[in-house]
Amino acid sequence: MARRKKLASLLRLLNFLGWLYVGLIVVWFCLRLVFFDQFWWLALLNTIAFYLFVPVIFLLPLGMLFRQRRLVFGLAIPIAIFVGLFGDLLLPSFARSELMPQATFNVMSFNILWSNENYDRIAQAIATADADIVGFQEVRPPNTGALTAALSNYPYTTFQQTNLYHTVGLISRFPIVSTQPLPGPPVERGLEVVVDVNGQLLSVIVAHLAPNNMPLFPLNEFVGQTKDRYTRRAAEVETLKQEIQNRRYPTVVVCDCNMTDTSQTYAQLRSVLADSFQDVAWGLGHTLRIGSIPFPVQRLDYVWHTTDLQAMTAYVGESGGSDHQPVITKLQFTQK
Repeated sequence: MARRKKLASLLRLLNFLGWLYVGLIVVWFCLRLVFFDQFWWLALLNTIAFYLFVPVIFLLPLGMLFRQRRLVFGLAIPIAIFVGLFGDLLLPSFARSELMPQATFNVMSFNILWSNENYDRIAQAIATADADIVGFQEVRPPNTGALTAALSNYPYTTFQQTNLYHTVGLISRFPIVSTQPLPGPPVERGLEVVVDVNGQLLSVIVAHLAPNNMPLFPLNEFVGQTKDRYTRRAAEVETLKQEIQNRRYPTVVVCDCNMTDTSQTYAQLRSVLADSFQDVAWGLGHTLRIGSIPFPVQRLDYVWHTTDLQAMTAYVGESGGSDHQPVITKLQFTQK
């Protein structure tokens, strides 16, 4: 009898926690649909949306084990929301045929970490990817010489000179035609480079958007810093959208965007650009590593492109000693 009572108590607790979780997920998703990132706390939840579904991993097997059919059916709601948000990344992509054989080129977005001076590893990661164009984030200005020396097989280089701590830059196997910083503020770490790719001009925007470093500040500053980061990033994305809409050439944006694909700013950029990884890759595409966690935890790094370019393949590369893994995309022009 005591055993039955204990089991009944555990089942009541399981159902209470399970239905509470389902209810909270439904409330969050409805708020997301209505307000998206308008409130700082909702924006924060949207940023970590992937991990809001972790409880399903525990609740679903327990519900099935103890034959709690209603709870199992209820958990179908968060599962359906998860599939709606991330299903495209979990389904295999079909290979695309090349429009013009031998006309493809590889573009890499690579946050090398400001404190990372292991240039041999950085060079090895780039060599493994066979990248033709590399956009860098978090390059310390005093280290640009050492970095380019380790990558001497890239004859064309340019780095932004305005940020004194760490900045953005680009190396290329193709000639650089022109280079200019993006309007800043709001884009304080942004560079637009026009490259001649075998006779066709390509605009490459390298950007590093406002960081999610709010936990580094005292707790009493967390809310203010969070509001500041999301406000700054929204302004930066609006500037990027304007640059894309006013573009003269096919355009690639290589970006440590510091936003996940469940953020409002992601949706805004997706309205004018294609996300190469989501379009042609398979997997979560997480690139950010934190501490001793043995796997990357969020997708923050992107290679975006306009519709006059087509992504053939995309994947996450080797870290090269950074806390970010680079994203590499094979692209080609869709028209002459």
